[in-house]
Amino acid sequence: MRIFYNTKDCFNWPDDVVQKTVKEAIPEIAREEYQDSKKYTYIDTGEMYGSGQQSDFDKGYVVIKAPQVRWLYYIPVNAGPGNRNAVPQWHEATKRENMKKYKNIYINNFNKNKKG
Repeated sequence: MRIFYNTKDCFNWPDDVVQKTVKEAIPEIAREEYQDSKKYTYIDTGEMYGSGQQSDFDKGYVVIKAPQVRWLYYIPVNAGPGNRNAVPQWHEATKRENMKKYKNIYINNFNKNKKG
């Protein structure tokens, strides 16, 4: 049990725990989502998926930068030989499949920070 010696610390503690948890969990979840999205991303040469390595994971941004991304993300195209599971809006498919895992990453970080 956490002991507080003044009311200010008592009321600031939940905010501190949440801020620290977000700072630790967001990059971890973004990296995990990027790795998981490979299952549904169109892969011909791997260049498109590989462009996501420059994403700003620390801020939670997963960005795949290639000329074909915009139309492949929104327009249904038959999956090529590189990845038979490829679907449009692959981040949405990834999120649907792995949301429980991403929530658990946050919860585990929260519980770790809550203990101090």
